[in-house]
Amino acid sequence: MKFRFKNIYILSFSMLALFSCKKDGSFTQVKSGTKPAFTATDSVFVFTEADASKAAVTYKWTASEDWGYKSIVTYYLQIDEKGNGFKHATDVTIGTGTLTKAYTVAGLNQVINNLGLAAGREHELVIRVKAAVDAVGDEVYSDSISLTVTPYYVPKVYTYLYLPGAYEGWAFDNAGLDSVASVKNDGTYEGYMYLTGATEFKVTTAKSWDVNYGDGGSGTLSSSGGNIAVAAGGYYRLTVDINQMKYTMTNTSWSVYGSAVSGGSDAAMTYSSSTGTWSVTTTLGAGTFYFRANNADAITLSDVSNNGTLATGTTGAITVDAAGTYTISINLSNPGNYTYSLKAQ
Repeated sequence: MKFRFKNIYILSFSMLALFSCKKDGSFTQVKSGTKPAFTATDSVFVFTEADASKAAVTYKWTASEDWGYKSIVTYYLQIDEKGNGFKHATDVTIGTGTLTKAYTVAGLNQVINNLGLAAGREHELVIRVKAAVDAVGDEVYSDSISLTVTPYYVPKVYTYLYLPGAYEGWAFDNAGLDSVASVKNDGTYEGYMYLTGATEFKVTTAKSWDVNYGDGGSGTLSSSGGNIAVAAGGYYRLTVDINQMKYTMTNTSWSVYGSAVSGGSDAAMTYSSSTGTWSVTTTLGAGTFYFRANNADAITLSDVSNNGTLATGTTGAITVDAAGTYTISINLSNPGNYTYSLKAQ
């Protein structure tokens, strides 16, 4: 009896297993869906903030189907630098059932900025579609499309002090009103002023006269002080320490300096009042360079974050991989948001 019962038990278990396998094969077999066909209306972009609202590109793809069961497919765009194999890709969620994505210049520029890539430089990227069924964790990918993008920088917003003065008509609503920014929000401020001649100004905490500071003598600020006088025109670096109620003004001229610069000397830059930039076209060798004022290292700027922006110091010296002729520019007109560009000629 025990033998017969054991055989019946084994037979029953085998039939149950067979039935289960057939059920899985009939109803829950998982297989990859079809690969989306992917297209783009453009692939080369040089973005400027002036074109931010304009259409940049439209991406389209076909549906991923034939997953072997009724499935809900979510689509993503994946963007990465060429050569990374999408190992560091940024995923942009598109959604379910959506087979197109249109970008404005500002929209795609923001995606590029999110990758941490330098503004004002050309970047070789790749983009593809990922189709995924989250319930089972299965994914398929389209072929990738190459894109070449030169993004622009999106400025950060800081705490500011304002500098109303004779140079801009003592007006708070004048586009020429200069300011200084506290990047660390610690009561210390810095910025640059281009002045065409002798002038006077004051320092205010807002775009109003409610709280204002003038010259207290010997580089100090005072709420009862007179106007801060500037004897001659120039491109001035202004620092303000509101904690110590002190300020400094230094007239500057800028240059490129470092191992990449021929002869080990400074490559002097020229200021353009129409563009608000300093620039120079010069021959560079393979090596590094940074920017400095007045041919000395007392005031220096370099790409500390390696993203096309400039910060105080030389630790982010900029690398030149190949010798050649380059146009190098810096823009210090937006306090706390100093940028540069390096373009081969």
